[in-house]
Formats: sequence, structure tokens, C-alpha cells
Amino acid sequence: MSTVLSPCGQSECPIVNPRAIDRRSLRVVDLDAAAVHYRVADARYADTPFTPSGIGNGRFSPLSDRSHTYVATQRSAALLESALHEAAGPNPRIYRSQLQRFALSHVQFSAAIRVIDLRDDALLELGLDRSQITGANARHYPCTRAVAERIAGTKGSSGLLWTSRQGALHAERNRDGLASEVLRHESLDVAIVYSPDFSGSLLTIGSDPLLVNDQPTRFVLELANLLRIAIL
Repeated sequence: MSTVLSPCGQSECPIVNPRAIDRRSLRVVDLDAAAVHYRVADARYADTPFTPSGIGNGRFSPLSDRSHTYVATQRSAALLESALHEAAGPNPRIYRSQLQRFALSHVQFSAAIRVIDLRDDALLELGLDRSQITGANARHYPCTRAVAERIAGTKGSSGLLWTSRQGALHAERNRDGLASEVLRHESLDVAIVYSPDFSGSLLTIGSDPLLVNDQPTRFVLELANLLRIAIL
């Protein structure tokens, strides 16, 4: 009898089987339309609301026939889940050439957006924990995308909401410093919104590069210093 492999290629994958999720039990919440959200994306798509379908290799994107955008209410969360995503490990570092590829955008929605809640307490209600979906490393992104494919659009939702894994990793690495207080759990929620699931309009208020004259912006530099990320 042949072994059925998960999308990651492993026979024993920690990610929940998408078909084991009861979509009727999923919790949904609304993102406030009045709030300004932050988006850090490839500079080529900074002035367009959504990254085109098929682009990227993220936890919940790309999905079939859906463009997407990652947003957060905190700039730190938006940066950690994108431009600074690879600056992890015991001696994190990022290169200016990597930062140069990204832009920080301010975005606003014309209406409240309903998203599926995948934060820790919502996962607990499903009998799951972070390691089974939102806390997985990049090796399992094909598996977490399979979960997203199954649940996207459930209960009239237009996306997913969870707590940044990168924020948790940096907070743990800096337990004795200011970062452990700055990277508060409730401050580091990040959402992905899909189109065409979201039928309303997404307005890009403005975009700024992460580097100016080959130097990191003040916010990028201060965040990197706080988290002890070397910019090379």
C-alpha cells in the first residue's frame, strides 16, 4: 500500500488535514473599514490593491484564481510578514538589495471586511493549535495553502486573520528586552484579503519605499535595531 504524501512531500505532516476542518465551526470577524491598514509588498505592485494571482510563495497565497493582499494595523507586523520575513534565526540579517524590492503602502477599505479568525483562541475552539497551521515554517506553506483553499470564502468571508509567527519568534528571541513588550500578541495580527472574494474597493492611500538613497527609512532602521537585525 502506497503512502499518501502531504503537499510538502512528508508522510507525517504537522499541518491539519483540510478536510478535517468543519467549516461550519469557523469563527468570522470584521475588519474595521475606517481603520488605516499597512501593506508591505513587492514594489512592482505597490500602487495596485492586490498582488496578481499566481505570484508569491506565502502561507496562504497564492490561491487558485485569486489575487491577494496582506494587511496589518501595525507597520511592524506588515514588515515582519514580508520584507523582514527571512531575517530570522539566532543572528538575523537582511540585505539592502532585499529591502529595495519592497514598498510600504497605507490602504483603506470602503466597507468592513469579513475574515476567518485563525488566532490562537479561535484555533482552540477548532481543537487546533498554532503549530498546525499559522505557526508552521515555510516548508509547509504548500500544506497551509491547501487549508486556505478549502476554507476561503466560508460564511461570506473575504480572507483570513491570524497572529504573526515572525513576531512571536522575535519576541521569544528577545525575552529580556524591550521587543518582548513591543511585540505584543494583540498588536501583531495580520490578515490576507482575497479578490474577487472581496467585492468592495480597496484604496491605496500612498506608498513609500523602505530604502531612500540606499538607506533604510527611520522606522525600518528602528525596528531592525530593536530586534537586533543586521542590515547589510
